[in-house]
Amino acid sequence: MKNFYIVTRNKDKNNMGLIASIIETIEEKGGHASSYVYIDPEDDSKPVYLPIPEDTECVISIGGDGTLVRCAQGIGEREIPLIGVNRGHLGYLCELDDTSIFDAIDRLLQDDYEIEERMMLSGKLNDDKEYLHALNDVVITAGDGLNIINLTVYINGQQLYSYNCDGMILATPTGSTAYNLSANGPLVDPKTKVILLNPLNPHTLNSRSVVIDAGDRLMVELGARHEDMAEHATVAFDGAHRMKLKRGDHVTVRRSKRVTKLIRMSKMNFLERISTKLQEN
Repeated sequence: MKNFYIVTRNKDKNNMGLIASIIETIEEKGGHASSYVYIDPEDDSKPVYLPIPEDTECVISIGGDGTLVRCAQGIGEREIPLIGVNRGHLGYLCELDDTSIFDAIDRLLQDDYEIEERMMLSGKLNDDKEYLHALNDVVITAGDGLNIINLTVYINGQQLYSYNCDGMILATPTGSTAYNLSANGPLVDPKTKVILLNPLNPHTLNSRSVVIDAGDRLMVELGARHEDMAEHATVAFDGAHRMKLKRGDHVTVRRSKRVTKLIRMSKMNFLERISTKLQEN
């Protein structure tokens, strides 16, 4: 690959200096690179858009896992290979750092790398025709602060359980290290093809996370806890595309036809990577 597109979020002086060095290195070695600063919009209900040049062969994300996830959204159907330079905290998804990126450039230019295809989710609200996509998770939360909501989960049309909870996480194996991890959900090898169902603070003693087959179709319906109250919730796809739910609304989620292609330079497997990151924490 010769053509690179470098993305960071919310202009940062240190990030811009690193990007300038990366571009200079790539062009010195016969490649081409351009950059883009993604500014988080005030209205997070709108799709993420990245003006990626047509000839782009690799997107380099500068930041944390959140920046890489935004890049995955912005790539859309094009499925351009993506690699992350971690400047955040743990960085489960970002393999490189400030120093290793320059060795990686040599290998990328020589096509010396592997690609991991990561499963994504697609979902829609009620009978909407447009499906939205997520690399990490689809999250439903109470719309009014700390209020408890009632969520009934159906799998392939069959009712699983009705939860009184603070919300619900529907995560991919990749997303198992994101919000799902903070909510005491299971860690899952990203090579597997499953969907994680993790209720947030369920108000019951026998409610557990559930792991289901990636071929199953989930529907989560917002029910009623108080007949005299107008209950609300919010659904978000990878923390964006936020939409409001009212009583009786439902969100349908299934495996997406899209994948995110992550470039891997290291031979380190999932268990080794997780062990290293947990020790760093």
